[in-house]
Amino acid sequence: MKLKISRSKNSCTLYVQKAYRDRTGKSTSKIVERLGSLEEVRQRAGGADPMEWAKAYVARLTEEEKAQRRVICPRLHPDVLIRKDELQSVGCGYLFLQRIYYQLGIDRICTRLSREHKFGYDLNAVVELLVFGRVIAPASKRATYLKADAQLSSPDLELHDIYRGMDVIAEGFDYIQERLFKNSLSVVSRDTTVLYYDCTNYFFETEQADPVVTIKGEDGKEARTVGLRQYGPSKEHRPNPIVQMGMFIDKTGFPIAMCINPGNTNEQVTLVPAEKRIIEGMGVEKVVVCTDGGLSGEDNRAYNSTPTRSFITVQSLRKLSEAYKEWSLSPKGWKLLPRTEAEMAKAVRHRWRLDDNERELEFDLTDDDTARYYADRTFYRERWIKNDETGFSQRLIVTFSFKYRDYLRAIRARQIERDGKLAARGGVQKKRANAPGRYVTELHATETGEVAVFKVAALNLEAIADDEKYDGFYGICTDLSNPAGEIIGLNHNRWESEDCFRVMKTDFRARPAFVWTDGHIRAHFLICFIALLIFRILENKLGYAYTAPEIISKLREMTLNIIPGDGYRPNYTRTSLTDSLHE
Repeated sequence: MKLKISRSKNSCTLYVQKAYRDRTGKSTSKIVERLGSLEEVRQRAGGADPMEWAKAYVARLTEEEKAQRRVICPRLHPDVLIRKDELQSVGCGYLFLQRIYYQLGIDRICTRLSREHKFGYDLNAVVELLVFGRVIAPASKRATYLKADAQLSSPDLELHDIYRGMDVIAEGFDYIQERLFKNSLSVVSRDTTVLYYDCTNYFFETEQADPVVTIKGEDGKEARTVGLRQYGPSKEHRPNPIVQMGMFIDKTGFPIAMCINPGNTNEQVTLVPAEKRIIEGMGVEKVVVCTDGGLSGEDNRAYNSTPTRSFITVQSLRKLSEAYKEWSLSPKGWKLLPRTEAEMAKAVRHRWRLDDNERELEFDLTDDDTARYYADRTFYRERWIKNDETGFSQRLIVTFSFKYRDYLRAIRARQIERDGKLAARGGVQKKRANAPGRYVTELHATETGEVAVFKVAALNLEAIADDEKYDGFYGICTDLSNPAGEIIGLNHNRWESEDCFRVMKTDFRARPAFVWTDGHIRAHFLICFIALLIFRILENKLGYAYTAPEIISKLREMTLNIIPGDGYRPNYTRTSLTDSLHE
């Protein structure tokens, strides 16, 4: 290092300059510290000569840097056994999550919650341990605590501190989410103009659901308290009790808020309460809520059809009235969606014909030329539809794709082949163990009441033909007047919600959950939610150049060898990903 003097007409400023070589090997330099003007340096030096003090300061920094660069040669003795129960390496991957953790102000959130209670443990240490453990080494709370010493720094906690801390986390369930969202606005750029909402569920390794307790209030009225672990339609078709999670994702792919409900809760009734919490508690005003077909009841659509709220939702064409269904499946009067940027680049690369007037043309889906020349394109048609009973109006957009049609037909061909073999065997299909209805039997009888002895199994050709009518078609409803291509693009981004659930379930192993009280269940999934938010921000800072499994795998394998008395040595392969993490 050396002293750099910057002189101007009326002042003189001193800097500490460091020379180094960049990645290409080119010699360059950078300013590492501003010492200040001559007068400022004189004050730091206690009235001594500022130039002499600055030179001595730079010389001291140079000596310290040389000491840090000294070559370390650990002495190893092949005949000496390593000490029992002594760590030889520690994990360090969590350090790249820790910076984002503190940028989000989670330590300040924990301090705020701690003021409301009297306990001696560090709540922030509990949250840190659980959040980083969920990403680096997902396991039960007890296993996470036992593995804490395998990291570079381990908290001073007891196991019971973790369980008590989870009670506090559960109490601050809504407050923590609100503060996380507001603090994240200064960390990353978020777009809340479109919110994606979806639900999933998580199973528990138990065969018994939580009891339903009836309690009488002071007014004498009875109130039913339902535990979170209840039997319901599992996304994974498991016979275990489940809890339901609803989550909002913003347009940029960052989670905003989530809710935990009993496993037997209807998904549709969870949307409005969760949305009100975002609008009222987080200050999000004008939004477009995008959901799948299972969450798109007319009540939810009507709630979001206001000047400040809009909706985009998947519409099942089977559930339309006969008149609207006939219009949706009609082969004539279809238009082409404009090419996306990726499709346009592909067309230019392959020198395909580009017709400037194709937007004005109408196509017949039964025409052979349409299928031949536009097999990779998406067609659409749109109109406004109205419910005659309620008077609710919405815009229906129907799309068709030959590729999507062929994909569905290929799947159905395999299903027909499978069901044909099943019918040939008599059509008997065993029910799963613990499946609902396993104790129900069906008796077949004639019109006169005689028991039917013989049963014939055959393919239902009418059902096959009915399904084929909808191949390639896809329906979307909205109250927006934006171009159809824009609406379809926003609906397509619903995959962000599915990907968040995939990361939580697969990479963070959020299920099965090894907690059983309602408070601990909420705390467990809130910890998973915090870990997901931090991880999504890390992906953003890495420029989305790497997949989630790549990042998580690298973080988990990053360890440091312990060199007694001399620090640590990296024990991982340096890659472009590790370079990006360090930057």
